[in-house]
Amino acid sequence: MFTKMLTGQTLVLRAYQKEDVPYWQRWDTDQLVQAYMPASESAPTSDEEQLAYLEVCRDENNAYYWSIVWKENSSLIGSIALTDVNHHHGLGELGVVIGERESWGKGVATEAIGLVVACAFSEMGLRKITAEYEEGNTGIEKALLKNNFQKECIKLQSRIKVGAPINTVSYFILRKD
Repeated sequence: MFTKMLTGQTLVLRAYQKEDVPYWQRWDTDQLVQAYMPASESAPTSDEEQLAYLEVCRDENNAYYWSIVWKENSSLIGSIALTDVNHHHGLGELGVVIGERESWGKGVATEAIGLVVACAFSEMGLRKITAEYEEGNTGIEKALLKNNFQKECIKLQSRIKVGAPINTVSYFILRKD
């Protein structure tokens, strides 16, 4: 599902658009971008497959998706999602990818996470947001910590990467009532 546009200091989070497809295709096959993604061996996909994915996202009832763009020039730099949303229990899981490598280390993930967390707590009524990343992804760890997420656990051998088991780290943040 797409939700309203969120505007921050340097970023805008907007709904996915079909013009985003070429960016996704490039990010899906960029080994550095995919290094810490769950399915790092992504195969190239056609425009039709990517557009079908966009429609799946639009129709999904328990997830919210945004493209991350620079406020100053609207150039696409990544995407962020709140998935597995359960309004009854007040839960959601955060996922983020900064696909444009020249934007790494510039606070993009930190600002985007802050915008989504604020929206999830104040407008969606969620009470807990979790995020899971692969051990060694220091960029996302820093962005989560700057947004007051706390480490919940390390999940030993929870994914297979390049044929070998790896650990993931789970973080969470609770709404302050």
